[in-house]
Amino acid sequence: MRRCFFTGLRSVGGLQSNQFLSASTPRRLLHAPPLIRRTLSSAPSRNPMSLSSFPPFAASPLFRYPTMAPPAVSLVQVRGVSSRDRRSKRTPTTPVVSKVKKTKTKFYSSYKQRFRVMNDGSIRRWKEGKRHNAHLKSKKSKRRLRKPAIVPPAYAKVMKKLGFCA
Repeated sequence: MRRCFFTGLRSVGGLQSNQFLSASTPRRLLHAPPLIRRTLSSAPSRNPMSLSSFPPFAASPLFRYPTMAPPAVSLVQVRGVSSRDRRSKRTPTTPVVSKVKKTKTKFYSSYKQRFRVMNDGSIRRWKEGKRHNAHLKSKKSKRRLRKPAIVPPAYAKVMKKLGFCA
């Protein structure tokens, strides 16, 4: 229904834009629809703007019913937002700050004070975060964190290959 209505409007719009042609220019009417050709050829050339000179215009199937008459130009709503913009506003926007947990890679300078290669080839590691939440830790855990621990052999092997221990 809507498509048919707008098609009719399009043909009427074409009629109104071509009504300025006079009947003395048949070259321009070669590509015009037959309704316009008949209308313009029967229209008097002295006043091409008057609607009374266009009888087929009033008898058009579009204007047969008063409810089907096109709205006035001032009443036509012009939307400034395209359907694509409206669709994109419905979808949630990407957050500015990513929710994925970020891992920060530390450089060698931050590791070199914590690790030390012992004479037997094992690597000692001084624990990090000794002072973190110190008021919540017991005396035993604080003492344990103060003491260096030996790095497991698999980790020690990788650290030696990467050159993390000087």
